[in-house]
Amino acid sequence: MLNGNTTAMQKKQAMAIRLDENVILVMLGAAVLAVIIMLIRYKNYQPCVPFHLTTRAGSYYTGEVVRFETDARKFTQLHWDFGDNQSNETAVTSAVHAYDQPGEYTVALTVNGTCTEYKTIYISRAPVVVDSLLLPKFIFPQSAEVGKSVQFEDTTHGAEHWEWRFGETAGVDATARNPSYVYRTPGLKTISLVINNNPLQLAIGKVYVNPAPPPPVKKPSGGGGAPVIVIQDKPTSAPLEDQMPEAPVEVKRAPEISRQDFENMLKGVASGFKNAQSFGPYLCDNLNIQVSLNGNEITFTELCNKLSSLKNEKKIRRLNVQMVKNEKTNCVVALVVNMKLKESLFEKIF
Repeated sequence: MLNGNTTAMQKKQAMAIRLDENVILVMLGAAVLAVIIMLIRYKNYQPCVPFHLTTRAGSYYTGEVVRFETDARKFTQLHWDFGDNQSNETAVTSAVHAYDQPGEYTVALTVNGTCTEYKTIYISRAPVVVDSLLLPKFIFPQSAEVGKSVQFEDTTHGAEHWEWRFGETAGVDATARNPSYVYRTPGLKTISLVINNNPLQLAIGKVYVNPAPPPPVKKPSGGGGAPVIVIQDKPTSAPLEDQMPEAPVEVKRAPEISRQDFENMLKGVASGFKNAQSFGPYLCDNLNIQVSLNGNEITFTELCNKLSSLKNEKKIRRLNVQMVKNEKTNCVVALVVNMKLKESLFEKIF
């Protein structure tokens, strides 16, 4: 019986030794496989070469295309994640995308599935685009006079309803197609016209209202009866001088200047070879006339100061000038100036 138990124990010990050997062999095999994998990865490993992610767009608005570019080299695949749950894969160094909603988006570019670069962009809601063909068009004089009727004429095709505001009241001043208006105060007035009850169909104009001339002085009428003649011992003036009529006062007119030449002179102020005094003859030496610059009221001297701070007329993207002249003297008495400046890819209103 004892011999039987001894034999069973020996068999169990032999089996345990064989199991230990199998475990050791499996562990050795796993270790060898891990080393092989590490060697393969090390051989194929390529470190991340620095690269950049840039964007190009005329404006970062919803619905408009944004172009993404990179200077990455030696790649096989580029994965673009645009930050709005949309992505794209390309084999070239650029991709385009348009965003549907405004907001802040983080764009991720992954090169060859290993190296990633990030960039944050801000998308604004696209402005409402108004068809210029639907904007009102109306005719009016450049200058007017207090107390005298001014005629306005709408020439917009398809207009059926009009709301005129002539710059003196807060409400609607007229609802006819071709109204007239009498100004009560002088100065530069802003005229607005809305047609067909659509606020987007709005046009604006400027008219300079001159003050009313002073009333003529009435000469006192003589009383009844024969005139009384008084003979002085010594007359105070020569009799012929008393009888001669006063010489008419000659009105001095300002020299003529076209709108194009005036705009070129303003650009000269921006470049530094003109100044406010250069316009003296055309403004009859009044350098503080009213100027409407992009809707803001300033003086002509302030306008020249702003232009001279540019140092170069090439910074001006667009310049449009409307001159208001006095009919008798031909002097420029007011200006309406619309100007935009260049600033990288965007335009900044001056």
